[in-house]
Amino acid sequence: MNFKEFPRIVVKPPGPKAKELIEREKSVISSGLGVKLFPVVPERGFGALIEDVDGNIFIDFLAGAAAASTGYAHPKLVKEVQEQVSKIQHSMIGYTYSKRAIEVAEILAEKAPIKNPKILFGLSGSDAMDLTMKVARFATRKPWFIAFIGAYHGQTYGATSIAAFQSSQKKGFSPLVPNVVWIPYPNPYRNVWGIDGYEEPQELINRFLDYLENYILAHVVPPDEVGVLIAEPIQGDAGIVVPPENFFKELKKVLEEHGILLAMDEVQTGIGRTGKWFATEWFGVEPDFLAFGKGVASGMGLSGVIGRAELMEMTSGSALLTPAANPVISAAAYATLKIIEEEKIIENAQKVGAFIFKRLKEMQERYEVIGDVRGKGLMIGVEIVKPNTRKPDPELTGKICWRAFELGLILPSYGMFGNVIRITPPLVITQEIAEKGLEIMEQALKDALAGKVTHKVVTWH
Repeated sequence: MNFKEFPRIVVKPPGPKAKELIEREKSVISSGLGVKLFPVVPERGFGALIEDVDGNIFIDFLAGAAAASTGYAHPKLVKEVQEQVSKIQHSMIGYTYSKRAIEVAEILAEKAPIKNPKILFGLSGSDAMDLTMKVARFATRKPWFIAFIGAYHGQTYGATSIAAFQSSQKKGFSPLVPNVVWIPYPNPYRNVWGIDGYEEPQELINRFLDYLENYILAHVVPPDEVGVLIAEPIQGDAGIVVPPENFFKELKKVLEEHGILLAMDEVQTGIGRTGKWFATEWFGVEPDFLAFGKGVASGMGLSGVIGRAELMEMTSGSALLTPAANPVISAAAYATLKIIEEEKIIENAQKVGAFIFKRLKEMQERYEVIGDVRGKGLMIGVEIVKPNTRKPDPELTGKICWRAFELGLILPSYGMFGNVIRITPPLVITQEIAEKGLEIMEQALKDALAGKVTHKVVTWH
């Protein structure tokens, strides 16, 4: 297949083959499986490009929820996986040992911003958060969790219990895991204190810490019964929210005073996504636990928790999952980590991310509906607002993303208010492809503002 021409729309999406498959899915797969952002049915891919079943080629700014870190069909990944599956496709690390899993654990332990860590393996970001909750309670024997409003965390019962992204995520599933308290995230652009966190970052931090210490820990939950505070270093589904630079340093001091551990959910932000191995590194703090997933095996189903060794010793078998870190998935993770290191993918994320960010800031000067541009590396959010105000405009956001899709760009929207354009392409994306994608995005914005777009993408609600 020739991917030199991009994007390429040979039939208006969704095409006839895509429509047929979409209808077939409705009769056999539950709607609970997911939020269908776009009516696209991928057939194959290469790098940061996807071809659908009708032969359309799209630029991909989604990367399968930021998971396809090395893009699609990377030859080194393909080779490692093919060779491994031809040898043995399954051995259960809960009962036997796995060379591949050990190699992956060694690399992650070396890269993690935690001294002398140990690792537990899971299958998805959701069960990585469940494992984080289990190991934190076991290590501390303290029952309470503190989490942030806006956090997604996942869909298993534990992950759903600590999440506070959309209330619909919990509808009909109670009772959930108890003993969770939520606090506002220090969003510089849109926070409950009405502070401009870009102009006054320290004031935003001070207001947050005052709320935490003098309201939550003083009146809501006893601090000596809180085991762990769980945070995303950069909130993902809430709209790619980057806190003030010193936030986590000052938060960690307060937590240590009360004997509360810090767990970072790096499922979306980790493995090079933000231009560092882990986004925690941007904030100069060492967490007690760090959850990973998504991009570690280029989306092929590996996750886990990295933690301080003395905190990670649990009852034998209490974190056992049959397919976790099986040989094939571990081979994919090993290949992914080697590709990122050997091909300077983190440097690429910084370089191309900086290019995208600069172009988006220039667009912000031309279009008053772009309220904020934020992010790090190849994790960038563009907040769309109504003119002359900061009020979210999810309607316009959805139309921009739909028009971009028609023009050959997979450009998702999400955020707490459905008004943030999400840019999380494969980390291997080139500046050439990124530039073309941004041209399409700007054209889609112009068309939406001109009233030429009647459809909008579906997003979380």
